[in-house]
Amino acid sequence: MAAPVGPDPVISGRAQDNNLMAAAMLNDLLNNALDPGYRARSGAGKKRHWWDGPMVLLVCVAAGLLLVTAYQQTHRSAPASQSARQDLESRIRNLQSEAVTMDDEAKQLAAQVAALRDQQLPAGDDSALRGLELAAGSIAVTGPGVSIEVGEPKQSPSSASTGRTGTASQPQDSVLRDRDIRAIVNQLWTTGAEAIAVNGIRLTATSAIRFAGESILVDFQTLSSPYTVEAVGDRNKMLLGFADSATARKFKTEEAVYGISFTFSGKSKLTLPSVTVMQQSDASLGPAPSSTPASSPAPTPTEHPS
Repeated sequence: MAAPVGPDPVISGRAQDNNLMAAAMLNDLLNNALDPGYRARSGAGKKRHWWDGPMVLLVCVAAGLLLVTAYQQTHRSAPASQSARQDLESRIRNLQSEAVTMDDEAKQLAAQVAALRDQQLPAGDDSALRGLELAAGSIAVTGPGVSIEVGEPKQSPSSASTGRTGTASQPQDSVLRDRDIRAIVNQLWTTGAEAIAVNGIRLTATSAIRFAGESILVDFQTLSSPYTVEAVGDRNKMLLGFADSATARKFKTEEAVYGISFTFSGKSKLTLPSVTVMQQSDASLGPAPSSTPASSPAPTPTEHPS
């Protein structure tokens, strides 16, 4: 029988060398993660100086002092800012209250003037005068009419506050604009309204409905949702005309899509307040120029007139 053949010593030696080289490469990869060229460019392995540690500590201390100083300055000025804001809000509220009081007094005086005027005028048909006063809004109006109310959609739960410190409920963008209120008002005028008020503010020939920021203004007075438009006139005619209008269909669509509130109904009796009628002013021509121009002195020999 032939003797068994053993492993080739040459092949075994090569395998052992390969294993050693692989182990050496793994050790070098783990111990020297940076490439030698990158290590040379980045400055890794440079000699550290004794002042490196104190310098880092000094920079950290300076940054900490800067943050502490900024924090103290912010909190020291916070009470003063809050006090100034509260004072400003209080002054605004007081001025608004005074303006309302003066407006009521002006309306009472206007009513007294109207009563004295009626006493002095001869008895007769004053329907033309009453019509002008109605158009100008200088007298209150009572009668049947319609009431239309539109409001912003309710705040969605996703935009509510999270409850964490520093968070607050996010205001939702307004869906209704000034053009929407104007559309309702114009439609009511078209269907025969005799007098209209928006949130209790009487509209006249000089009234303006505008949009500023996220608020609707009527004669520079800020309104808040819901917006109530009341009109005095032929109730049935206004109800039928408004219900069959494109404006009503538009609001019905927005009610289904955006979730706004929209209702309108007839009223047997509505009372619209009067407004303070300001003194109207108009432009006029100035004094006519003189037909004979003023004579200018004759130039001296040394002057050169142009």
